[in-house]
Amino acid sequence: MTARVMNETVRHWSTGEARPGKALSYWVEAICEAFLEMKADSSSPDNFSASITQHPFGAIDLNFADTTCQEVWRTPQAIAGSRKRAYYLLYMREGRLNARQRGREATALPGDCMLIDSMEPYSFSFPDLNRCLSVQMPHDWLRNWIPEPEKILAKPFASSSPWGRTLASAVGNLAECDLDDLALPRSVVTDQLGALLALAAGREPAGATTHRQALLRRIRHTLFERLGNAALDPELVAAEHGISKRYLHLLFAGAGMSFGATLMELRLEHAKRLLDDRRLSRVGIHEIAWRCGFTEPSHFARRFRARYGAAPAAYRKAVHS
Repeated sequence: MTARVMNETVRHWSTGEARPGKALSYWVEAICEAFLEMKADSSSPDNFSASITQHPFGAIDLNFADTTCQEVWRTPQAIAGSRKRAYYLLYMREGRLNARQRGREATALPGDCMLIDSMEPYSFSFPDLNRCLSVQMPHDWLRNWIPEPEKILAKPFASSSPWGRTLASAVGNLAECDLDDLALPRSVVTDQLGALLALAAGREPAGATTHRQALLRRIRHTLFERLGNAALDPELVAAEHGISKRYLHLLFAGAGMSFGATLMELRLEHAKRLLDDRRLSRVGIHEIAWRCGFTEPSHFARRFRARYGAAPAAYRKAVHS
């Protein structure tokens, strides 16, 4: 079942649509389609019921799931055959989640959340009736905020720090009925979630890795602050931070990124924010391109279309219609 809301496809699955006695097998197919290949079982298969509603939300997807008791797991075989890599921030609205990944075991209670990597085996146990919000985040998007997310997998956030509680509260405020009435564009809200995740992740103990992470964050901040400068290049940024151009490239490579791809992504994300903002609806596309560091509007249009599936003018028209 699908519906069109704010020019984006909202998808829905419910075991109410399954044939009698086939609710659990329907559910396995549903979660594989909505998320990625997983297995599931229930201690009460004859009484099992569940539903998912998936909302595209800027760079991320919001998945609102309600289920009776179930076990869910992802195997190495499923991972080996998967091309999709994403992280999932699981927020418990009701019920309890027991999770295991990377040798860690953790429990999330109502009001708490934890991060899971789709490319690492995991298992979940929902022993009771539960309501869960699963925030699906692309791998590259999350690593822009947290260079080493594997260090915080399967760790409840709300119980770990004040920023973790702030993150959990912010995620908990994302209610289906309010998604179309937010005061800010969705891209801005997703950036806020990324920033809160970075704050909740906190600082590593002092050492070389921590130094590199902090330096990379400062460099990314420089790119964001100066993305309107079309002449911005690795040599200029390296000199500004007192490092060699070679070391600059090594920093990005160590985080699984590149300087050019990161700068382009920041420029396109900023352009999308400007196009999303109704207050800037009279600002021309050429001006938007220039503000984001593109000297050629045609180059901007090609890059934007490749990233978001529509030319800048068509995208703005669809968002504001």
